[in-house]
Amino acid sequence: MNQTKLYCIALAVSLLSMNGWAADTWLIASQSESINLGQTISIDIAKAEPLSNWPKTFTMKLFGNGVSEAVLLSPTKYFSSSTLRRTYIGVASKKYVGVVRAELMGESSNRLILLALNEYAGSTQIDETPNPTNLDDHSHNLLATKSTATVVVIASPSDEPTLSANEPMYFVVGKDAKHGSDSRFQLSFKYRPFDPAGSVSNFAPFFSNLYFAYTQTTLWDFGDNSSPFRDTSYRPSVFYRWAGSGRGLLPDTWRAGAEHESNGQAGTNSRSLNTFYVRPSWNFDLANGRQLIFSPKFQQYLNKNDNADIARYRGYIDWQLRYGREDGLILSNLYRLGTGGYSTNQLDISYPLSDRIFARTGAFIHLQLLSGYGETLLDYNKSSDTQIRLGLSIAR
Repeated sequence: MNQTKLYCIALAVSLLSMNGWAADTWLIASQSESINLGQTISIDIAKAEPLSNWPKTFTMKLFGNGVSEAVLLSPTKYFSSSTLRRTYIGVASKKYVGVVRAELMGESSNRLILLALNEYAGSTQIDETPNPTNLDDHSHNLLATKSTATVVVIASPSDEPTLSANEPMYFVVGKDAKHGSDSRFQLSFKYRPFDPAGSVSNFAPFFSNLYFAYTQTTLWDFGDNSSPFRDTSYRPSVFYRWAGSGRGLLPDTWRAGAEHESNGQAGTNSRSLNTFYVRPSWNFDLANGRQLIFSPKFQQYLNKNDNADIARYRGYIDWQLRYGREDGLILSNLYRLGTGGYSTNQLDISYPLSDRIFARTGAFIHLQLLSGYGETLLDYNKSSDTQIRLGLSIAR
């Protein structure tokens, strides 16, 4: 079912059900599912009872991901003569990311949910070319144009589901000179126990920024006899996440927490460590909707009995960069430099196969290049040749 049919049905159902709608309440509906910086917003506004004198203007509030503005809505030149519904237009002057909410200011109305496309829509001049949706309801059918652009939703913490992706999740395969064909795969989730709209968060809002996370990374030698798992790293963690000011040199977001990492083995193959870390993130908006994210992870080892010299190979900082468009190519790089001069470098390149991406999850083709020390926790002090693996990812 296309967008036009959905729009018509939603509007018809809303109008037919207005017997239960308060007489002083306005019903608003958008003619587009997305919103951009500089885009003309076309809003149909309806009333439960016929109205002969319609307001000359409305003010609509847009807000999402810490950004908000008041948009002045004016009637189109080619307005409907209907006393129940008319079309007003305005222009979004701010840049939004992810989920955007819209409602009338100073009036009782329903709330709309729109999706921000990380692009500039062009001139802010309002185009009042006749549109069939602005003419008499009995003269024309409703028409709408469905955007062919990829829809990307990057939710703010308050919009994220309780359970969501944490680090990238992928399954990639390649070939190792020593072990033959192998694969590397990773699963990673985070869980927020206190919903921002829940009773606990209403009483103590800071609880809504608390997360529990779990990441598992496995190296599987499926080309060897019996296809063994070479090593698996288990990383449960707890962390606190909050927004920064993003002004000047200050980070846009912060994350601080504690993490346990082990490979679940015993004896001489046992590896484990506990760390405390702080990870600030800086987001830089670039041309054509691209973004550069710099998020170094500063960590302190709390316990490393099984691998006392691990700092010589891993160091104390994970240098992480992420560049690209959420609806296109993304390059991510992780670099570690140990205190002993040993280094690790991992490059991940991904491109979407699906046309809808929510919170960086979808379907992506994934290329991974890894070189240096410590591909697994078991071999943290052993170097390996450059590994090239190709596969799929569902979160990046």
